Amino acid sequence: MSRNLPPLNGLRAFECAARHMSFTLASREMNVTQAAISHQVKALENHLGVPLFKRLTRKLVLTDAGQNLLPGVRDAFEQIGASVASVRQTTVNERLTVRLGPSLAARWLSPKLRLFWQEHPEIDLCLYHANSPVDFDREDIDLAITYGRGDWPRVESEYLLASEYFPVCKPTLINQVSGKLLVPLKEQTLLHDARYQDWQDWLALAGMSDVNPRRGIIIDDTNVLIEAALNGQGIALCETIFVEHHLLSGQLVKPFPQTLNSTSAYYVVCPSTHLHRPVVRAFRDWLLAQGACEQ
Repeated sequence: MSRNLPPLNGLRAFECAARHMSFTLASREMNVTQAAISHQVKALENHLGVPLFKRLTRKLVLTDAGQNLLPGVRDAFEQIGASVASVRQTTVNERLTVRLGPSLAARWLSPKLRLFWQEHPEIDLCLYHANSPVDFDREDIDLAITYGRGDWPRVESEYLLASEYFPVCKPTLINQVSGKLLVPLKEQTLLHDARYQDWQDWLALAGMSDVNPRRGIIIDDTNVLIEAALNGQGIALCETIFVEHHLLSGQLVKPFPQTLNSTSAYYVVCPSTHLHRPVVRAFRDWLLAQGACEQ
């Protein structure tokens, strides 16, 4: 059947000329010469074996054959246009807004994002950074990674990553033979992430009652805290997911074996209605898969 179809260019020229009843106006719309329109219509007429226009002085008139052909051709082009528009709509990237803490974004998520984009090139991520829980009623956020106990109201929360702490420091603060600190911990500068409580809990776990947990410096940005440790400013209490790369590279070392397991963790959070969007579900499922690899 397809072999009997006339040339598409001829059909387009015919439909356009019939709509304007003018070869001149059709040539302007299709951005070709008037002679090209006339030639394409003539080729179509030769293919069909009937004239489609009566070429009168200064005007065109459709023949009976032209009047019979025009509705089908017009409908066909409208359907093609609708199909093309539908494809364009489905191929335009969808935007997904995500909020999470800056340290988790920099140290854990960012190195993995290329894997997500390889799987989902149709999704454009827009990352916002803050440590506080999201108010989804007031903020234009699709999905969040939030630190806490997973008991936030009016949202779905899925466990993502555990939170565990231990001290780290620059290797130059360690005796390379014994593996112990050159200077006892009670004489070191303690680097705190936002509060004293974490060091207090770790010292209690390690049984180091002679160390004052309220000594040292509070740094409320984990990235800055890690940089301070890398620069030899003191001993930092950090989470595994934030310093794992530095431990593997030898930039930081773990001077004590004890690890404090926090009662809080990282959760993927959003209202249940947001999961109706396939892009939200896709990113949530990908995050959970990445988290499962860390277990």
